Amino acid sequence: MIKKVIMAVSAVCAAGILFVSSAVDAKAALPCTYDIIDNANAQIAYYDQNYNAAKAKEAELLATFNAVKNNPAHTQFEYEQAAYNYTNAVNMSQWWLTGLNNAKAYLKNITDRGAFEDKFAANKSALADLTTLKAAKTDADGYSNIANGVAGQIADVEKAIAGYQAQVATCPSLQAQIDSLNAQLVALKADYAAKAAAASEKTAVFDNYLNTLNYKSYSLGFEDYQFRREWERDNEKWDPSVYNY
Repeated sequence: MIKKVIMAVSAVCAAGILFVSSAVDAKAALPCTYDIIDNANAQIAYYDQNYNAAKAKEAELLATFNAVKNNPAHTQFEYEQAAYNYTNAVNMSQWWLTGLNNAKAYLKNITDRGAFEDKFAANKSALADLTTLKAAKTDADGYSNIANGVAGQIADVEKAIAGYQAQVATCPSLQAQIDSLNAQLVALKADYAAKAAAASEKTAVFDNYLNTLNYKSYSLGFEDYQFRREWERDNEKWDPSVYNY
């Protein structure tokens, strides 16, 4: 029996999760996660472009500073101005680098969330397949039990007929009962044939599901993990480093 029914992922589109240094594709995550990943990739491209431009400007101003410093005729003002411009360029480069690193951390975080959503959807689908398989097994077993019940009745009637036939020579009046039982036997065999065919049909459905459905990938452990994850996130106790699912 299935232990629980999968819960919906709570607050999956909440903002503020932190940015893998290359573009990442979401495969089966929720629509809002696609949007956030697209945005994260755009942020990385934006910060990367500006960081590279800032580093180029930094190199240019360093060259200017060195030229002024190495010029014996430079004034104090020229030296201080060149030094200030170079220092400011270094700070700007570091600012863009910090933004780039944050964007990468953000993408890593949301990609991990997308991977969880992928697994959540796959596990939910596998649970549906397992439920379908179990229902088909119950159906097949039920129809087989009904057919077997009729087969048991046939065996009982055939046994009764054999018993009466052993006595009919000495008690001719039993022939009427034999005739009645033979008529009953014909009806039972027809009923059995119909019920056995139905049972065979249901068993074929079950066998098909057994070989084609993706029920084997269902993980109760992942479902328990998902419940625990959502409860701890809701109660501000979530520590992803504790779990590795």
